[in-house]
Amino acid sequence: MRKKKNNNAPKKSKKKKLIAFIIILLIAIILVIFALSIGKKENEEGTKKVVDEIKNFEYTVSDTDTKLFKDKFKELKTVLSKEEIDKEQYASLVAQLFIIDFYTLSNKTNINDVGAVQFVYSSYKSDFVDFARTGMYKQVQSNLDNDRDQELPEVKSVEIEQIESVVPSTILESEDFKDVTEANAYEINISWTYTKTNDFQDSATMLIVEDNDKLSVAKLK
Repeated sequence: MRKKKNNNAPKKSKKKKLIAFIIILLIAIILVIFALSIGKKENEEGTKKVVDEIKNFEYTVSDTDTKLFKDKFKELKTVLSKEEIDKEQYASLVAQLFIIDFYTLSNKTNINDVGAVQFVYSSYKSDFVDFARTGMYKQVQSNLDNDRDQELPEVKSVEIEQIESVVPSTILESEDFKDVTEANAYEINISWTYTKTNDFQDSATMLIVEDNDKLSVAKLK
């Protein structure tokens, strides 16, 4: 007697494959949704709200900046709003804002959240960020969930010790300034204090130079 063929076998096999495909598809969708939610959260945490700006100079202050930074920023805004800008006062405030933002780590979200970049000489910005990431900023742990258990420095006060006009080409070994012979840059000795005692740098000599229509930090030591 011939055995009757089981026509249901192929159907069962196809059904199993379809179920397996649907399960894999659902897992993939869940993983994508999870990844997108994490990415959205990172973006929300990393986004800073601009609360003030100086449009013609592309300077901004965000909601996470310290009160000291915001106060100095208002001073800079006043100086730059005048018809005739006091370049020495402008340079002094750029130096102070740079120090406050760069050496304050308590409000930074992660290693990539480097402060004071907006005050750095335009062609040096990329190298400056790399320098910060491999140096002072490498200790900044991610604060994605706002639960970072890490005590980081915050600049409490800053003081200009000395400021003088200089020729940048006499200080910088850079092609950008080799043809500049006028004293149109400022060498500034500056010091600062922190809210809590630590071993971080608290004084420096800075060079502020003309950077198109702005003044920017070209050297820090």
